[in-house]
Amino acid sequence: MSITPSPGPPPAHPLPAGLEPLEKGDPERLGPYRLVGRIGAGGMGAVYGGLDGGGRCVAVKTVHARFARKRAYREAFAREVDMLSRARGVSTAHLHAADVTARVPWLAFDYVPGRDLRSHVREFGPLEGEMLRAFAAGTAEGLAALHAAGIAHRDVKPGNVILSPDGPKIVDFGIATTIGARRATDRGASYGTPGWVAPERYAGASAAPAADVFAWGALVALAATGRDPFGHGTPEELRRRVSAGDHDVEGVPEDLRTLVEGALSTDPGRRPSAVDLMRALLPPPAGAGADGRGRAVPAAEVLRALLRDYWRGVDAAGHDPVRWAAAAGMVSAAGIAGGVLGGAGTGTGTGVGAGAGTAAGSVGGTAAGSGGAAGLATGTGTTTAGATGGTLSAIVGSKAAIAGAGVLVTAGAVTGGYVVYDQVGTAPAEAVTAAATTLEEGGGFVVEVERRFTDAHAEEVAARTGRLVEAVLEESRAAVEYRYAADQDTFLARGEVMGQGSVAAAGRDGRLYVYGSALEESEASQPVTPAWEATADDLGPHLVTGPLREMAGSGDLEEDAGDGTDGRVYTGSLTARLVVDGEVVEEAARGLVEVDAEGAPVRMEYTGELWRVEADFTGAGGSVEVVDPQQGPELGGERLEVLHAPACGEVELYERVWQVRADAWEMTCDRAMEVAELVGTENERVETPIGYAGTGAVTYLVDREIACTGVRDFVPGLSGASSPWSLVHCTPASSLGETDLGWEEFEFGPSTLIRFVQAG
Repeated sequence: MSITPSPGPPPAHPLPAGLEPLEKGDPERLGPYRLVGRIGAGGMGAVYGGLDGGGRCVAVKTVHARFARKRAYREAFAREVDMLSRARGVSTAHLHAADVTARVPWLAFDYVPGRDLRSHVREFGPLEGEMLRAFAAGTAEGLAALHAAGIAHRDVKPGNVILSPDGPKIVDFGIATTIGARRATDRGASYGTPGWVAPERYAGASAAPAADVFAWGALVALAATGRDPFGHGTPEELRRRVSAGDHDVEGVPEDLRTLVEGALSTDPGRRPSAVDLMRALLPPPAGAGADGRGRAVPAAEVLRALLRDYWRGVDAAGHDPVRWAAAAGMVSAAGIAGGVLGGAGTGTGTGVGAGAGTAAGSVGGTAAGSGGAAGLATGTGTTTAGATGGTLSAIVGSKAAIAGAGVLVTAGAVTGGYVVYDQVGTAPAEAVTAAATTLEEGGGFVVEVERRFTDAHAEEVAARTGRLVEAVLEESRAAVEYRYAADQDTFLARGEVMGQGSVAAAGRDGRLYVYGSALEESEASQPVTPAWEATADDLGPHLVTGPLREMAGSGDLEEDAGDGTDGRVYTGSLTARLVVDGEVVEEAARGLVEVDAEGAPVRMEYTGELWRVEADFTGAGGSVEVVDPQQGPELGGERLEVLHAPACGEVELYERVWQVRADAWEMTCDRAMEVAELVGTENERVETPIGYAGTGAVTYLVDREIACTGVRDFVPGLSGASSPWSLVHCTPASSLGETDLGWEEFEFGPSTLIRFVQAG
């Protein structure tokens, strides 16, 4: 992509409100966008106002070239693009296009006209009545959509919430990150704005939706009272008040105060989720029919109706697309008013991922995307007081629940804690997102996957190798069972993932375990060098749900005629991501997913150039148990050897350095290192039971619950007493009581908790 420097002469028409002139060296165009002026700039880059070929206004964000040369900054910008591409809420800004590989990386997203929350409240005073409730519901929906897409915003504050003529919009994903991102790899872990940062973030907690909900409570308090709930002061003073829960919400209406105070709880576990807030704030849809089944109404539709009826007194703060185009010299103002920008219209954004979607534009309005809220949990709606007039009255009625991809329902079957209603009338993207959410946020899922070469690729391989096509296909065939247990936060893949007959387990905290057939005794303490490149981040629920979410945001998703069953079938484009013998493989593919009458996924398949994958869901949404394979059949495992486990650190003992591995899921690295450093020391927490003299083995009991074993390495030519000691492993230990000989006997458990491997 080329960047043409601005020639410098002033535009023929004065710049409209909200824009400053382009500066020397600024580009005139970025990608398909003609730049009109500067919206703002910071230390990292500039944000421009631009127009696409259809006259739609967008904001184009860039990174300064001097930072773009550095890998870390370019990667951070790419993460922001990824976050924006997954933001599909009514109340979030949407991505239109991006180029992260350009010399000056850029991304284009909705230009949201209006004032930020603080400016609006300062100029017009606090929000009141149903206007305030619409603000609270809209911002809750925006957060629910982000959280359902796996995004933690982390910088929700008044300056990042714009009050546009169409409703509140959450903007600026500069430090957004994946929910659960580990602090060690989280470059923005300490970022945020004092007075809006949740207390647990000061204590080092990882990115989580609860922190955004905390900021939501503070936003609503400011919107209702005109005051910051934690006041003003130095960062240290604000941190102290936030951590102590010293907030001022006096003046917040009673019907909102309980929600606000709950959101501002210092205990993140006591805060409502964004879905809970939506459930309390959005009215339910119309009553069900006599058979208990009614039209499924997307939450996005209900929110838009709420905003149409009650969102009043918010202007575009001087924004006018006609003046943007005139300032850019694209066409005459009269021509624009009567043509491209005359009246309401729709345009399809081009570019990246799920954010590239439909946007509505008008002469004095905003380019607000139409993606609905995603991934909303079950709950009974509470009717909004006074919500009886206008468009909203058509869908307000009796009891309802919120389900799946923002679908408000009146009845339905409960599946794994979700009410996923018959999706008649629901947009395909919402139905497919609902299927992904059911998998991700239910109790767990089990899916049996078979992959093989495509026929075309098998024919190519056969022609190249002189083998039969059937033989090539059969050799490429592999079956894998994936199990995800939400309560354990563990994902287990049994089959040919890390190699034939392997079992791999991964947790979101970065743990990766690989199991195989039991090692020979001589190999038991030898280091195993992984022959694979896949990490814990590559193995997780997203291996199964990622294709669904990509299909939902593909832009070409459509409903298929299906086979006449009660379920529905959807097809769309995606990027297939597989782990084949420990190697991560990606390719463009065409996918298909079938959901049942309740909206839960039944099967999916996708075909690319090289691979064809078929998946059958044998369990979705309900409780799933995953057992550590090394525990043996009597405990539900398979008595497999741990080939790879987290390496926690090193200790020195017996004049050697040992690598410490946490071989069991329940063994954290902190605990493993604590135990390892106690072994061999004179400490009241360590015992050496008698009864092992002359056996060439010694057992150290740590805290009377973990038994660590050392053995003699008998060396030819050396006496037993002269042979060096080696550490082997630690296992669970429990006392059996005193023996007749007066010494205490212990039973050692079957699983290995900690293994020691000689370093170097």
